[in-house]
Amino acid sequence: MLSKSLKEIMEIIARGRFELPSGAPEALYFSKTSRNYGDFEFSGQIRIENIEDIVRKFYDYLRVDERLQPTVSKPYKNIARRFLMHSNGLISREAVRSYLSKYLNKAPSTYNNQIKGLEAFIARFLKAPQLMEGFKKAHQNGNYEIELPSKEQIKMGFNALSDDRERAVYLFFATTGLRLSEVLNLDRYEDIDFSLRAVKAKHETRTKRAGVTFYNDECEFWLKKYLDSRKDDSRRLFRIGWREFLRIWKKASEKAQVKITPQILRKWHATHLGELGVPDRFVDVFQGRAPKSILAKFYTGKELLRLKRIYDNAKLKVLD
Repeated sequence: MLSKSLKEIMEIIARGRFELPSGAPEALYFSKTSRNYGDFEFSGQIRIENIEDIVRKFYDYLRVDERLQPTVSKPYKNIARRFLMHSNGLISREAVRSYLSKYLNKAPSTYNNQIKGLEAFIARFLKAPQLMEGFKKAHQNGNYEIELPSKEQIKMGFNALSDDRERAVYLFFATTGLRLSEVLNLDRYEDIDFSLRAVKAKHETRTKRAGVTFYNDECEFWLKKYLDSRKDDSRRLFRIGWREFLRIWKKASEKAQVKITPQILRKWHATHLGELGVPDRFVDVFQGRAPKSILAKFYTGKELLRLKRIYDNAKLKVLD
């Protein structure tokens, strides 16, 4: 006698239809074989009729169900939209393969981000993990190096910016070495010690910790101008929409004729501090790579002042 699960599968095949939960698309159509359920194998495809509606529901799922930050949710949402536009709303293993083939010559991290976004959309949101099985992430090793801008190119990128907020954001990333999500989530009343130019971000996941870092006097000038111009009472250090945020890096990259992003500025920050003689163990503290026990020592008191002296003595500059 067939097991209950196999009976259900056979009924699904007979109906040619499967209802998905959580606001997912209505129909999942099964086709040729790919996944084994006992003695029965099948794979499927999903047809999305309203792309913008499903993308909006996917974004809500990421923010509410998975509790992901906008800095992760928005790129995943955009990946889902690009994929659906590429496949004309059809989701299948072949559609995934065709989409990923466009990224084969991109950086391994770029390719892997596409897979992460598709896994969130197809495997977790649409509850169709069989359609993502077998797609491997690109191997990342030391042979792939990010092309770091020169100091002159970073200065050129800054000169392409047009207002106080853009300049403050740009210099903040360059001089603190913080991650994108850390900067955009900073509380200007709790996370910043303006008297010391110290930043103590609240960011901790299973794999990443926030460090104790500082910004320089160049950044201080533009940050003060930006904050003095604000009339709102938001606690966010930087109030900026995602499109406006992305525009900063587009303008800077075009002017400098080299790619400049928050991630690249973080890498530049670490590399440049090393060139200025800052020991690796302190660079790790600034960038949140040190063990929790080490980071905790530098949050207050004499050790915080010691860390500031190390940062200041390096004389990190972007514009001079």
